[in-house]
Amino acid sequence: MVNRPNRTGLRTPGAVRPAGSMAALLLVASLNSLPAPVSLAAQQNDGGGVPALAVVPHAEAPEARALRTPTGIRIDGRLEEMPWNDAAPVTEFTQMDPDEGFPVSERTEVRFLYDDDALYVGARLLDSAPVTTRLARRDAGVPDSDFFTVTVDSYHDHRTAYRFSTNPSGMKRDEVLSGGSGIFGGGRGDGRGDSSWDPVWDVATSITDQGWFVEMRIPFSQLRFSTADDQVWGLQVERTINRNQERAVFSFTPKLEPGGVARFGHLGGIAGVASGRRLEILPYAGLSAEYIRQTAPADVTFSNPFRSGSDYFGRAGADLKYRLGSNLTLDATVNPDFGQVEVDPAVINLTAFETRFDERRPFFVEGGEIFQFARGGPGGSTGRPPTVMYSRRIGRRPQGPMAAGAVFSDAPTATTIVGAAKISGKVGDGWSVGLLEAVTGREIAPYVDAGGIRGEAELEPATNYLAGRLRRDLRDGLTQLGAMATAVNRNLSGSILGDRLHSSAYVAGVDFIHEWEDRSWRINGAFSRSLVSGSEATILRTQHSSARYFQRPDDNRVLDPDATSLGGHYAMFDVNKQSGSFTARIAMASISPGYEVNDIGFQTEADRIMLDTHLTWRQPRPGTWLRNWSVSGGPDGKWNTAGDRLHSEFNANLNWQWLNYWGGSVRGVIRAPTDNDRLTRGGPLARHPQYYAGNANLSSDSRQPVSGRASYNWAFDEAGSWSHTGSLNVTYKSGEKLELHLGPRLTRAYADAQYVTSRDDPLATATFGRRYIFAPIDQTTLSLDTRLNVTFSPTLTLQVYAQPLISSGDYGGLKEFRTPGTFDFLRYGEDAGTMYRLESGGFLIDPDGSGAAPEITIHDRDFNVRSLRGNAVLRWEWSPGSTLFLVWQQRRYHRALRDAWDPLASDGIGDFDFRYDAGELVRIRPDNIFLVKVNYWLNL
Repeated sequence: MVNRPNRTGLRTPGAVRPAGSMAALLLVASLNSLPAPVSLAAQQNDGGGVPALAVVPHAEAPEARALRTPTGIRIDGRLEEMPWNDAAPVTEFTQMDPDEGFPVSERTEVRFLYDDDALYVGARLLDSAPVTTRLARRDAGVPDSDFFTVTVDSYHDHRTAYRFSTNPSGMKRDEVLSGGSGIFGGGRGDGRGDSSWDPVWDVATSITDQGWFVEMRIPFSQLRFSTADDQVWGLQVERTINRNQERAVFSFTPKLEPGGVARFGHLGGIAGVASGRRLEILPYAGLSAEYIRQTAPADVTFSNPFRSGSDYFGRAGADLKYRLGSNLTLDATVNPDFGQVEVDPAVINLTAFETRFDERRPFFVEGGEIFQFARGGPGGSTGRPPTVMYSRRIGRRPQGPMAAGAVFSDAPTATTIVGAAKISGKVGDGWSVGLLEAVTGREIAPYVDAGGIRGEAELEPATNYLAGRLRRDLRDGLTQLGAMATAVNRNLSGSILGDRLHSSAYVAGVDFIHEWEDRSWRINGAFSRSLVSGSEATILRTQHSSARYFQRPDDNRVLDPDATSLGGHYAMFDVNKQSGSFTARIAMASISPGYEVNDIGFQTEADRIMLDTHLTWRQPRPGTWLRNWSVSGGPDGKWNTAGDRLHSEFNANLNWQWLNYWGGSVRGVIRAPTDNDRLTRGGPLARHPQYYAGNANLSSDSRQPVSGRASYNWAFDEAGSWSHTGSLNVTYKSGEKLELHLGPRLTRAYADAQYVTSRDDPLATATFGRRYIFAPIDQTTLSLDTRLNVTFSPTLTLQVYAQPLISSGDYGGLKEFRTPGTFDFLRYGEDAGTMYRLESGGFLIDPDGSGAAPEITIHDRDFNVRSLRGNAVLRWEWSPGSTLFLVWQQRRYHRALRDAWDPLASDGIGDFDFRYDAGELVRIRPDNIFLVKVNYWLNL
C-alpha cells in the first residue's frame, strides 16, 4: 500500500483565491480546517512525498502501444494466450480519489492487441483483498463495485469517445462521450455519457485470490475512425477499487482543471485496419395483447365497435446501420417499435406550459449529441433555453381534436413513424456532419357518436421532419464552429387541421465554442432564426400561445390577425472560467417575441432578455472533516423587450461530503418583487410579490447495502403562498443480483392566486374589458417511484418500474384581478358582487351584484387524481446483438371532479384522504398491455 500523507491545502498552480466578503462567507461555510498551503515548488516535486498536480501538455500525455496479433484471442478472462505476454503493459496509474496525484494502491497491468477485425484489451487487476462485485443489467450504475473502464477517442478529435466498462461479474456498460464529458464515471453511471449506444462487443472476467482479470474484444466495426493507415487514438483507462473508494486513471488531470476527452493519453501502434463489415440489420417482430377499459356514458346502449377490451396486434419492422466508411454511418428505421421503453411518470400540471419529458427511444437518443445546438447560455432559475431539436416531437401524440360528439373512437396514442434515417460522422479535416429525416403518417381516427352514426376525425397530417448539423473543429478541438437547420413540412391540403397547425416551420442558426489558456477559459455563442407559416387562424393561435401572449391589452406589440407567418431570433453568449478553485459563468440571451421552434424543438418562453451568473469556489481534496465541498451562487435576472423586469433572484448553495462518504447540500433563494406578464395568461401585466425559497439534502454512503437521500424543499411569498416538499430515495441491494429503489415524495402547497378563467365584459374597464378570475388552491400530492432490478446474468435481466400517485386540489373562493401592475384581487361575495353555488356543483357569479355586468358560471374545479403507471421488462440477449423482450405495462387513472357525474366521486372531492384515495386507486380497473418482441442482429 502507498503511504498517504495528508495533503490538505494543496492548490493547483494558478488557482484563484476569493476576495472580500465572498472569502469570509466561504471561510464560515466550509467547516473545514485547512493547514497552510503547500508551496508551488513542493507541488511540482515528483520525487518527494507530494505529487505533481500540474497539467501535462498534450504532447507529453502518456502513451500505450497496441501489438498486432497473428493468432486469435479467446475471450475468457484468463489472458493465457502468448501474445498478451509480448504486448507492452501500461502500469502507471494515478489516483483521482482518495489521494489525488498518488500512484494506484494495487498493481495494475493493461495490455492492447489487435488484428484485422478488432481491438483486444487485457487487464490484470491485482488486489491484496477480496474484490467487490455485483451483477447488474447492461448500462446500469453500480456505485458499490470494483470497475474497469477503457475509453477510446478513435477519431482523435478530442471531442467524441467510446467508453467500455465492466466489473468482476462481467456486466457491460457502454457509452458515447462528447464535448466536455469524460469525467471519471467508474461504475456509477455518472460519466455524463450517452448510454443508449449498445455496440456489439465481448467481455469476460475471472476472479482469483490474486485479484481479477479482464479480456475485451471491441470490433472495429463498432467504432468510427479516420482512413489513415497509421492510427493514433485518444485513450483513457480507469480503475475503481471500491473498498477504498479509490479511482485511478492512465491519463491524469487535476480535479481543479477541466478534464474530458481533450485530456486523454494516446494509443498508438494500430495500422492497416478498416471498419470491417459495413451492414448491420436488426429486424424485429412483436405481438401485443391489450386489455383496455371500455366505458361510455350511461345513455349509450351499444358497446365499443372498435375495441372489445381484449385486442391483439402484430407488428414488424427493422433497424439498419450501414457504414459509408470508417468515419460515416447511415442509420435507418422502418416502422419502429419502442414498446420496451420505460413509461413517462405521471404529473399534475396546472400551469399554461407543456411538461418536458426525456427522450428514451434508442434510435433518437443514440448519436443525438451531434444535433445539440447552442450549448451553454442561461439556465437554472432563468429557465430552460429553447431546444432547437427535441426529437420527441417525431411520433408525438396526435395534435388534432377528436370530434365533439364521439363516444367511442379508435384514436392512436402516438403518431406512426413510417420511417426515419440519419447520417452522422466526420468527413474531411475536422468536419462533423449530421442529417436526420423522419416521416410520420396521416392519422385518421374512426369514431361513433351517441346516435350510432360513424365518422372519421383527422388527428395528424402526414409530416416530414428534417434536421441538418455541420460542425468544424479547429485547434485540436479548442475552437468549434457550427451551423444547424431544421425543417418541418406538413401536408395540409384539404385538411381540417389547416387552421390549427403550421404548414411549415424552419429554423437556422450558427454557434461556436472557443477555449484558450489550456482550456481554462471558454466562451460560447449562438444565433438562430425561426420562421413558421400557416393560415391566418394558425398564426393567430401562435401569437396567442403561452410563450408570448401577443394579445396582452397593455403590451405595445400589435396583434396581427391577418399574418400568415411569424419570425424571430434567439441569441446567446456566455463566458466561463473552467479551472482552478474559483470558477465562474456569466451568460446572456435574448429571445425575440416571434421566435418559435416547438414544431421540432421545445420552447416555453419568448420575448425574453436573460442574465444568468454562477460563481463557484470548490475544494475537491480531503481536509480535516470534509472530503470535498463547494460554495456557489450569484444573481440572475430576466426582462421582456418592453423593459419589464420579470425575474430578479440571488441564490447561494453549499455542497459537501464528509470523510465517511455521507454528504449534503443547502440552498437559499431570494427573489425581489417583479413584474409578471404571464399570471393573467394573456391579460394585463401583474406583479409578483417578494419570494423566498430553499432546500436541504442529506445523502448516505452509496457503498452500503442500504443507502439513501433525503430532501426537503420549501418556498413562500409575501402574498401568503407557500409550498413544502419532502422526498426520500432509498436503495436496497441484496447480494449480487437484486436492487430495489423506493422514492416516496410528498408535496403540500397553497397558491394564493391560481388562474381559473377569463371572460369578456366591456364594463370591466380597469382590466381592459375582460375579467380575469382566480382562486386560491390547497394542493397535496403523494407519489412513490419504485424500481426493481433483478440481474440473473449479464445477459438476462428484469426491470420493474411503478409510480402510484394520488393528488387533491381544493379551490377556495373565486376572485377577480383588480388592478394592472399589482397583485390585488376582489373576492366575489366579499369585496365585490355575489357568488352562489349551483345544484350542479358549479358557481354563479354576478361581478357587480345588481349592476349591469353579465353573470358568469364557473365549474367547481376541485379534484382528486388517482394514478398508477408502470412497466416490467424482461430482457434476454440470447445472442450477441439479438434480444428478446417480454413487457408488461399497466395504467390506472381516474380524475374525480366535484361537479361531474362520477360513480367514484364523493363529497370529499378536493380533500386529501390517503386511505380513501389509495383504496380507490386499487379498485380502479387497470389497463394492461402485454408485449413480446424479438430482434435478430445480422452483420453482413
